[in-house]
Amino acid sequence: MPYEVLRTPQVTAALRRMSAREKRSYEAARDALRGEGCGAGGYRLVAAGGEDYPLCCRHLAYAWRMFTAFPDEERIVIFALDKHDRKHNPAADLAEALPGLATVGRRRSAKPPCCEDPSEPPAMNNELRTFLSAFD
Repeated sequence: MPYEVLRTPQVTAALRRMSAREKRSYEAARDALRGEGCGAGGYRLVAAGGEDYPLCCRHLAYAWRMFTAFPDEERIVIFALDKHDRKHNPAADLAEALPGLATVGRRRSAKPPCCEDPSEPPAMNNELRTFLSAFD
């Protein structure tokens, strides 16, 4: 089943700052989301309380990260696209807008997959749903 993949204006703006190779990695990830749903979403982020947060992150070329949310079983929103390096953590920026999201993630070995079953994406919480409603 093909999934509908949407993106926020922030993602559109970030794409303009990417090199050709970085854009190709984004496009490949976007296409994988269309075909595989949350199975191509990377890993789940952690909530401030230590439990899973309903937002996923996928590594792209170089230091780029793609953050995805799943409003329902058919749609995926590429929520944010940003570089992660020693001086900048995009998850910390997202945590400013989404207080339920932790500013620091899990260790690599402890990051769970975005979802176990592509037909059951992470259910959005009210905080994330309210934030995304501004883009409707």
